Amino acid sequence: MKTIIKTPRSFVLYSYKFSHGLLLFRSRKPLDNGTRMDILFQDVRSMDIRSWFDGIEIIETNIDFIKQFPSNPKTTIEPGNKIYALYGADWLGYIVAGIVSIGEDDKDFNEKSRLLEEEPWESP
Repeated sequence: MKTIIKTPRSFVLYSYKFSHGLLLFRSRKPLDNGTRMDILFQDVRSMDIRSWFDGIEIIETNIDFIKQFPSNPKTTIEPGNKIYALYGADWLGYIVAGIVSIGEDDKDFNEKSRLLEEEPWESP
């Protein structure tokens, strides 16, 4: 198991682009730290998440972790996918996806993420 990130920051599910399986979580800028943080999952196959949460720990884990979820997510796993355990304040979730990337910058909340070439609501 490998810890990807652990932070007390609050995050929201900022966007999801189903055609490419891009799932973006975003934090607001806290008063004591003038940066926002983005967490981008690519090639998302299945998930059990909340739309917002306080604090998060993401751990790359194994198939045994998802056996506890009744949605049977193991059938969505394809070569190259990984299982990410999500731990938050009083909740537990998962994401089956390809890679995860983390970015931090000083942009405003609604500005484009440097992790995405285009935002999911824009047309190519």
